[in-house]
Parts: sequence; structure tokens; C-alpha cells
Amino acid sequence: MLIRKYTFWLSILSIALCYSDYLGSGFANILLVRGNPLVDSLVLTEPFSSWMTSVHSIKWSGSSALIALRFPAYLFHFATFLAAGLILDWIKSKYVSSHSL
Repeated sequence: MLIRKYTFWLSILSIALCYSDYLGSGFANILLVRGNPLVDSLVLTEPFSSWMTSVHSIKWSGSSALIALRFPAYLFHFATFLAAGLILDWIKSKYVSSHSL
């Protein structure tokens, strides 16, 4: 059943965070950038920062709530949450299959 999968819930959470950030929530932006190690490291790396954020967003913002993200940042965030869900579902299936009689 799909509702019992980590992949489903982490994907829904990622979409909700991305949509909330798109609407302008500063808290969602903090979770989107600082709560995801891959996005956090790519946003601060020069070749990637220009196409993941607006041009002057990183240089002039003192807080991650002020970083304006572009669509590739949302894709990376969704992809990492999807991958984490797939890994957790795989671990769960291995655990359940090894403990079933």
C-alpha cells in the first residue's frame, strides 16, 4: 500500500516544502536549504549557485531565509527526499523479510 511507504511521505513533504517556499515562507526556505545537506552544499558552491539561486542572493543575504531559489534547487530537493525514501523502504523491506517466519 502506497500510504505505508517512506517514499510517498517524503515526496509529499518535499513537494509541500517546495510549494511553501515558492509562496514565500521563510521557514520553508530554511528547511529547504539548511535541512538538506546536498542542496546546502550545492547552493554554496560557485558553479552551482548561479543556476540554483538568484544571482546576488547568496552574496547579500545574511540568512538562508532570504535566499531566492530557482527550479533546479527544488528538483534537487525532491530527488534527495525521493532517494532517501527509496533507501528507507529498501531497508524496511529487508528488515521485514528477515524477521518474518
